[in-house]
Amino acid sequence: MLIDSSEEWDLVVIGAGSAGYVGAVRAAELGMRVLVLDPGDLGGTCLHHGCIPTKALLEIAGRLRLGMESDPSGVTFSRPEIDPDRMRAFRTSTVDRLARGISSLFKTHGVTYRKARGRLDGPGRVLQEGAVPLSLKAKNILLATGSRPKELPGLPFGEHTVLSSSGLLRQDSYSGRFAIIGGGAIGCEFAEILSAFGCETFLFERESRLLPTEDQDLGPALERELVFHGVSVRTGVSRIGLSLEEETGRSGCLIEGHSAAGEFSVTVDKVLVAIGRVPVTDGLGLDSVGLSPGAGGSLPVGARGETGISGLYAAGDLAGGLLLAHKASRQAVVAVETMAGLSPAPCDPLRVPRVVYTHPEVVSIGLSREEAEKSGRSCREGRFPLLANGRSLTMGQRRGFVKVLSDPGTGAILGMHGIGPHLSEMMGGIALAMGVPEGLFRLAETVFPHPTVSEAIHEAVLAGGGTLHRTPISDGKG
Repeated sequence: MLIDSSEEWDLVVIGAGSAGYVGAVRAAELGMRVLVLDPGDLGGTCLHHGCIPTKALLEIAGRLRLGMESDPSGVTFSRPEIDPDRMRAFRTSTVDRLARGISSLFKTHGVTYRKARGRLDGPGRVLQEGAVPLSLKAKNILLATGSRPKELPGLPFGEHTVLSSSGLLRQDSYSGRFAIIGGGAIGCEFAEILSAFGCETFLFERESRLLPTEDQDLGPALERELVFHGVSVRTGVSRIGLSLEEETGRSGCLIEGHSAAGEFSVTVDKVLVAIGRVPVTDGLGLDSVGLSPGAGGSLPVGARGETGISGLYAAGDLAGGLLLAHKASRQAVVAVETMAGLSPAPCDPLRVPRVVYTHPEVVSIGLSREEAEKSGRSCREGRFPLLANGRSLTMGQRRGFVKVLSDPGTGAILGMHGIGPHLSEMMGGIALAMGVPEGLFRLAETVFPHPTVSEAIHEAVLAGGGTLHRTPISDGKG
């Protein structure tokens, strides 16, 4: 029986992930009465099945590396041992603490959260599903349902032999032989994790290099690091076949194909499919308002999340583009502030940092040189090797580089790309500099602490022409 509820909300958010909960809190700050519906857990994929548990494993992987590889500083460790129970408790407690933090934010700001599925039920209405479905009125609706791992055609996730990233994170321990299909950020991060845990790891990528959507120097540099850590990497895979088989009384998978290096055939215990993610639109009721997904399954939206239906917005992975938690959060804030009658600056995808949290980290923001030149923009590149950076050398990190791309005429920063330790912590500053006129010259005038890895950015800026022109910074006195 459907109950036509008398409840009226200023905003109903469908989804409690990075876009949903951040948008809900911002709406409450702006005085809206907010309801969040999600049948899952607060924090969504990023907190429970993605960013946070993966980075916890990557930190553990980094510590394992310290004990397994020779240290040029002269410090030696006994071979590290893993306590699966404590490791699991560490991951769980980290996720739980952050989830409690979101719950506390909701209570502080008066956001109502219901662990229930929501779907559109016509313009300005949301159906709260459950034993007793409720039809709710909403002045505004924010769709933030996120995405899920993409399956290989004809090879669904059984989460036993063929795993999604979520399924792999649910494993209690990691051992045996693993194949990873997909050499993007997710595939490369799990390759590092599995190899550090002692798994024989094979990484397959269809394109000619890992991280194929990033600057052309980053993928080969990361491949060298992964190979150094024992990962078998195959790129340029033009044909691949997977067949499940029973071998010695247990499940396994035979993988055969052709790559740039020739034919290959390996048998593994488990396969991680990491070929991307698809937006979640199932059961969302889009047809009730006359909407349908566009290319790639995402929902076409305007610069501030507008769907074309009055009062209906979308943010995060559902809105397409970069599938990143921090982009999702910013998009949600822009959408909510637009609902409130403000005029926020749209989320600029060129100023959204992208990070692969391997050791060393791989970072990107803005355009690559190839993208800039393809778009007809002049581009100057400044590059600096970490081999000449004092802090990197004291850390035993001799490999890596930073490159900064700029417009030679205006000094605008077009992009920054690099591979090295701790680079992710500096990307917010680069994003800020990209929004500043003559950002290259402003960075050239900035004092960086010594010794730090961040000095490599400064040196790349100087190498890229940061000292060729200086415009005095106004002191505000006219």
